[in-house]
Amino acid sequence: MDTQLSRQERMALANRRTGLFIFQLSWIMVFVCLTFVNLQIRGNFASWPPEGVTSLNLFLPTLATAGLLLSAFFVGRGLRALRNHQRAVFLTSWQIALGLGFGFVAIMAYEWLSVPFSEQYSTIFRVMTGFHAVHALVIGIMLALVYHGARSGEYNATRHWAVEGTTKLWYFVVVAWMLFYVILYIV
Repeated sequence: MDTQLSRQERMALANRRTGLFIFQLSWIMVFVCLTFVNLQIRGNFASWPPEGVTSLNLFLPTLATAGLLLSAFFVGRGLRALRNHQRAVFLTSWQIALGLGFGFVAIMAYEWLSVPFSEQYSTIFRVMTGFHAVHALVIGIMLALVYHGARSGEYNATRHWAVEGTTKLWYFVVVAWMLFYVILYIV
């Protein structure tokens, strides 16, 4: 794959990968901080959710989470297919991932809007899910732009940094959501 690139192109690709890694580390710190804020706020109450506040229903968020996990599988499958000169498999995989990602955002938007107001409980829920939703939407748009570019033949088995970078960012969205899902719905 990368062996068909010139030395300068390989260096540029290595720099992009390093830059993306550093960027993702900074995001990880923000998501971890939001998790600690949630846990700190919970520590101020005898029970969580606080007395008088109804627990969130698990069905829709669990369905959304399963869809998001499945979307990560299809994004990875698409990247592998592109690297193996299987453009049709790539396009189909990313189309499925886009649909699943849209479904995730739609379900979580419904959750965000329907959580009953309860001061700190609903506020921390909305901050965490809203922060994640912004990232999911932006990277989802990137998925769509890459898909559009791939349909017009912009990427191939050798030159596909946008596909690789967007795949890594989508994986980040999935991992970050898993952390939030456990904190918001399970713990």
